Amino acid sequence: MHALCCCLIGLFVVPFVSAAIVQLFGSAKESGKRLPLILSVLPLLILLYDPYSWIGKEIHVPWLPSMGVDFHLKVDFLSLLFLYLTAIVVPFAVVAISWKETKFPNALCGLIFFSQAFLIGFFTSRDLVLFAIFWEAMLLPLYLIILFWGDARRQEAALKFIIYMIAGSSLMIVAILALQQGASSGTFDLDTLAHTAAALPKAHWLFAIFALAFAVKTPLFPFHAWLPEAYTQAPTSGTILLSGLLSKAGIYGFLRVSMELFPQLLKEWSMPLVGFAIAGVLYAAIAAWMQNDYKKLLAYASLSHVNLILVGVFLWGTIGHTGAILQSFNHGITIAALFLLAGWLEERLRNRSMEKFSGLAKYMPQLCWLTLVFVLASVAVPGSNNFIGELLIFFALFELNPWWAALLGTSVILAVLYMLRWMQKMYFAQPSAYEAQWIDIGKKEIAIALPLMAIIFGIGIYPAPLLKEIESSSARTIAVSALLEMKDGTGLQQKQNYTKLQ
Repeated sequence: MHALCCCLIGLFVVPFVSAAIVQLFGSAKESGKRLPLILSVLPLLILLYDPYSWIGKEIHVPWLPSMGVDFHLKVDFLSLLFLYLTAIVVPFAVVAISWKETKFPNALCGLIFFSQAFLIGFFTSRDLVLFAIFWEAMLLPLYLIILFWGDARRQEAALKFIIYMIAGSSLMIVAILALQQGASSGTFDLDTLAHTAAALPKAHWLFAIFALAFAVKTPLFPFHAWLPEAYTQAPTSGTILLSGLLSKAGIYGFLRVSMELFPQLLKEWSMPLVGFAIAGVLYAAIAAWMQNDYKKLLAYASLSHVNLILVGVFLWGTIGHTGAILQSFNHGITIAALFLLAGWLEERLRNRSMEKFSGLAKYMPQLCWLTLVFVLASVAVPGSNNFIGELLIFFALFELNPWWAALLGTSVILAVLYMLRWMQKMYFAQPSAYEAQWIDIGKKEIAIALPLMAIIFGIGIYPAPLLKEIESSSARTIAVSALLEMKDGTGLQQKQNYTKLQ
């Protein structure tokens, strides 16, 4: 146990140390990216050290005792799944850096490592003050990545991004303080606050404040206006972090805070929130269909898929939550792969227009077929990881309202249309005149993509072990939430027993 607690400390500290090492010993030359890549894999190696013993391990020490704030990090299955996602996606953000053309690549790597550290802290926080600190801290590296390494309109995109994020969470500190004042023990501990939060006089307002912060960061329609510009203006590394991880922070917030502190309110607001999410799925799908910039197409595709995940989050039940949690992981993997390949294509074309180039399969067949694999995974063909996650969400919605499920089902058709339209226009139409820089990807790029393919088809073909763990975790959380609604002492005692089991 002591060794694993040390591993948890190491998991949190290693990215900070990696950022310092890259600045001190990194090289701006092409060969210099080996060191950042090796360092980026270390958190994954730490997680894989005795992977079955992580759940239940924690660090809990007084931090600001006079204020009741503890440095409390704890791993349960939900946080562990998001930790694995972070550890998998970050190395691909490092790989996506074009070392020859990027100015100050070591500084960019350092910011990526800072993002990783803050995300690790966020996904394991059990103290709400710590939760809020990491929630805000993860924004700064991403803001700087967009601002200094983005495209021509990077300043506008970075400003819009940070304004939306701060505006969405500006009142969250007030809500956290209100929760602490309402707790008789004067603590910010999530487990303790779960007993008192829903009974506070202003619980509806507190829930709304948290929900707004999570809705903006995910984003839930109609709080998405920052997303298209941020995704398209950010460098490929930044876009991978934004789409693969930042959006998952919002989903995790709903699952962790809203579900644990305000379960009854989340249940009461379920239908309106599901309605907003379905509107977001369809709006983003139609917007993606209309794009001629393939990076912006993927940005809207990501928005559509994230809102589909939120449908599962807002549905009250084990099936919907299981699908949403699984799909959060799946989407992070798939969208990171798509933006990575889109970045490789942009490096060769020096352009993102779908009108200027066509028939590229003739000149870059390996890039074409590799992209097609991830496109098919994105549209959830059977055998891919996205199929089972989306199926569970649709099934849960169908049980609630078949008509809403039918409406949401049109998004599957739209997804096929806009993704295959990209493939058809860019790769399979009449070939454009050949240009010298159109060099196909080689064995190195294929080797980079193979781990992502393995995860996609591994989960898609045999999802049972992962589904079993997610379903068990989701069922336990819903059972605990149901017990919180009971007003007698027996219910509270049972809640404490469930907490011990967790």
